[in-house]
Amino acid sequence: MKATEIIFNENLEMHVSLKGLDNKVCITLSDDLFASEEELTDEYKEKIVSFVNNLSEWYGLACSSVIAWAKNTYKIEAGMQDIELTHIFILFEQNAEELFGLEFRVEFDIEHGCGIKIKINDGRYDIVEVGTGDVAFC
Repeated sequence: MKATEIIFNENLEMHVSLKGLDNKVCITLSDDLFASEEELTDEYKEKIVSFVNNLSEWYGLACSSVIAWAKNTYKIEAGMQDIELTHIFILFEQNAEELFGLEFRVEFDIEHGCGIKIKINDGRYDIVEVGTGDVAFC
């Protein structure tokens, strides 16, 4: 993916295919951000593209967090086959540190799903919060 491919529709969404995933993922720019009303800078788009293109660096960490959350919350043993990334929410302003929300469809709670907030610190991906799907965008 390239920065020139970051084009959000009128609902501030775009759908992309990610290498290694079978489903399309919706990328959403939060309408709570000033960025949702501004022209997006190339630097901002590059941060989004970098996150999406680095899926292999953060996806395993995110899935492990979902599986651990399932064990702690529902007292079940979930596996990779039980979770599917459906949404990436952009939760940071153009001049701020990157913060993304990830929403997963999970077999063990189809109604609520699982949400994760993940931020980037010095090139490292850190899970900030894990919970039901709304964590990804709230």
